Amino acid sequence: MITTDGINLLYRLIKSNLLKAQIALAAGTTIDVPIDRTELSGNSIKIYAYVDEDAIGQITKYRLISVDGKNFLERSENLSKDDRGLLVLFEIQLQEV
Repeated sequence: MITTDGINLLYRLIKSNLLKAQIALAAGTTIDVPIDRTELSGNSIKIYAYVDEDAIGQITKYRLISVDGKNFLERSENLSKDDRGLLVLFEIQLQEV
């Protein structure tokens, strides 16, 4: 079982090594999105990113980018975004196997 200290350690490591989020649009463009907040809830790390009203189009991917510029997490999507803001949730479940 992962201890509370272990979960807190992983949370701090992940939080301190994330730089930004990105969305990829079907048109071929990539837009950087700031991380809004990061939370620890039980065995789950939740990372929120806010896509503002200016990003419009067909979203094909969401990414979290590490401080060294690498893709940390990537999720495929097929969402048509209009001129309203969008809050994106990345959730990482911590589980010992």
